[in-house]
Amino acid sequence: MLGKLVDAVTNILAELCGWFLLLVMGLIITDLISRAIGTPIYGVAESAMFVMIAIVYMGLPYAEATRAHVRVELVLDALPPRVRAVFDLVIYILVAGTMAIALYAVVLNAQTSYYSRQAIAGPTPLLIWPVKFVMVAALALYGLRIVMNLVQIASGVVAPDRQEKVN
Repeated sequence: MLGKLVDAVTNILAELCGWFLLLVMGLIITDLISRAIGTPIYGVAESAMFVMIAIVYMGLPYAEATRAHVRVELVLDALPPRVRAVFDLVIYILVAGTMAIALYAVVLNAQTSYYSRQAIAGPTPLLIWPVKFVMVAALALYGLRIVMNLVQIASGVVAPDRQEKVN
């Protein structure tokens, strides 16, 4: 059940990423046109930057779900299946640990940003903390995805015959 919920949220975020790309295009076009006619609109470029940051982080869980991340398979393809599975398990353990540390750091940074009301200076300050909490939520989902894949890989290493029947 948790897997289906995570899949649904991941797919919604992936869909939002596409819509947000259209929003970024609109913001950049608006910024270019307003500058060309001599009346730049404050905060448009900064808003586009915030949306781009959200797109990157919101896309991570989908990339992990589809295992579309970058990896060098030249060596992996030459390994026997059992050795490859153990290698994948070790890598995923390292990735899970690294992402836990990164998530912890981003949570602390988002809290600091919220409590200090961190903003980009200007006529109307643009608060930074909302996009940082989007980063926290997306990284948490990404971490959950990593753990789900880690469990799947571990079950394939521990009981490879059972894993082949599941697939």
